[in-house]
Amino acid sequence: MKSKQQLTELIFHRAEKIKSHKDIEAVMQKHYKLLFRLYLTKPLYFKVIFKANRFIIGSAIMAYFFTTEKPTLRHVKDFCKKTGLISDNTIDSFLLFIRVGGRMDVKKDPQDKRKLNYQVTSKALDETRALINTMMIPYGMLYPDFDVSGCLKMENFTADYFQKYAEIILNQVYLFDMVPDCKAFVFRDAGHMLLMDLYIESIKQQTAVIEYNYLKASLKCGVSRSHIKRCLKAAEVDGLLTLDTPNNTIILHLTFMQMVLNYFAVYMAMVEHGLRGLPGAPPLPAH
Repeated sequence: MKSKQQLTELIFHRAEKIKSHKDIEAVMQKHYKLLFRLYLTKPLYFKVIFKANRFIIGSAIMAYFFTTEKPTLRHVKDFCKKTGLISDNTIDSFLLFIRVGGRMDVKKDPQDKRKLNYQVTSKALDETRALINTMMIPYGMLYPDFDVSGCLKMENFTADYFQKYAEIILNQVYLFDMVPDCKAFVFRDAGHMLLMDLYIESIKQQTAVIEYNYLKASLKCGVSRSHIKRCLKAAEVDGLLTLDTPNNTIILHLTFMQMVLNYFAVYMAMVEHGLRGLPGAPPLPAH
């Protein structure tokens, strides 16, 4: 297993290559379209899972499930506490949310009744697979030699993917550490969706001064208008954008545009790392 530093350097290097691809904007639009379609099916679940600290818990659940013989809730809880980023309350309430939603089954260990073994349900596996697809399908646009259709048919795709992707999770390599400017968004519910929505609007409107419909955005992101306004206010304080309320526009600064590009490229490089765990995956592209 690579060290945290080695993984971070590898992902940074790959992200730089991905970011400079001539079709990167089309790839981002494809991800957004696929994610939007998926998001609409379960907005409550996806807005919750896309908050950074909960994303860590969800990823840890999958990582231990696919890399440990008898995964326990203690594995997940101890790992999440060790990060120093997540309170006990957040861990417990999210695990309950996952269980109540039918995404995890928990049973006492037959050998040690104090241990709670868990099983990820097919519902959670299907949702996770669909979420990875929103990045994997666009990845195939960047690298046509990557066999996307073959991957879509693979039965053990999620297990093989997480064998490799778990390196990133268990080494605590976080997107928000690699792209710190994204914190104003990703530490809030639906942060990823909102960040992408603003960027895609700027591509559609062909300007960095965008007209923004808060009602439409709240429906897309599954959160209230006031939640979106608070998020944008925090981004304004961070110097990423300016809210021009009288004209009902948002001025997206160059720092915002660069941040989203970096964020997306690092995210894709992380997904690419998981894809390298698939049998028959081609070697890393040279460009």
